[in-house]
Amino acid sequence: MTRYYRIPDDIKHDLVEVTCAVCGGTRARTLGYDNGFRIQKCADPRCGFVYVNPRPSQQQLLKLYLDYYPQSDNIPEKWIAEMRDVFTQVARWLTSRQSRGRVLDVGCSFGHMLAEMEKRGWQSVGVEPSKTAADYAQKQLKGAVINRPFEEAQLERESFDALISLYVLEHVNDPRAFLTKCFELLRFAGQAVIRIPRTEPLMPVQRLLGRSLMYAPMHLSDFSPRVMQRLCRDIGFRTVEVRVGRARRSHDLVENAGALVLGSIGQLVEAVSGGTILFPWTGSLSYHLTK
Repeated sequence: MTRYYRIPDDIKHDLVEVTCAVCGGTRARTLGYDNGFRIQKCADPRCGFVYVNPRPSQQQLLKLYLDYYPQSDNIPEKWIAEMRDVFTQVARWLTSRQSRGRVLDVGCSFGHMLAEMEKRGWQSVGVEPSKTAADYAQKQLKGAVINRPFEEAQLERESFDALISLYVLEHVNDPRAFLTKCFELLRFAGQAVIRIPRTEPLMPVQRLLGRSLMYAPMHLSDFSPRVMQRLCRDIGFRTVEVRVGRARRSHDLVENAGALVLGSIGQLVEAVSGGTILFPWTGSLSYHLTK
């Protein structure tokens, strides 16, 4: 989906330095560059968080996300074609623990994930900063779609039974604050599914093929399972289950081949090991959290 975004030419002006969002550390080593942006890894051996530094300011990023989809009639259809298997699987994960309830989709895009949950009897609310996507989603859904950045959305604490956020956390400037707000919005024993790319193990392939992989500055962070588990538990989530899940079907032939092959291997390793071993080159991972 990143290839549909409009990125302004002046985005590299007035970049800001940041510290590690997980441990607060200031020491980091450079892993390489993506779209001209430096990718660093926290030097604390107990951490190892990977992030873009320096990066555009929060104001630049918010402006970018308010209008990042071009006006094109076929983008929603392409998105559902890419993500249908993921949407169906996430809905099954959530409903296996609770048949119905109130669900929030943070970064709901064109509303397809919430439409899947509504079909299963859930009450839906979406948050989406892009007006193009939010307007489309509102026409498809019974529930409300809030056209604001998640950081600005006024939502009642402990008012949701489930929360979904697919391919969003890697975009946010402050992942700790984002996940803390997610935690606060869930009722006791509420569940969340967060799906994010896993880029670092594939960086040698990126350099070999000469392709952008982290999509900086659209993606600002890369989480290993260890880093994500630490961050979620620090915030207060009682359980953090790491799952490979179904592969996204990209319209980019190289991306699609990689996702299908590596994702299939990851699912096989997960199934054979009973979830005790994770294949590190799957490309994306899902985290099923319980408050």
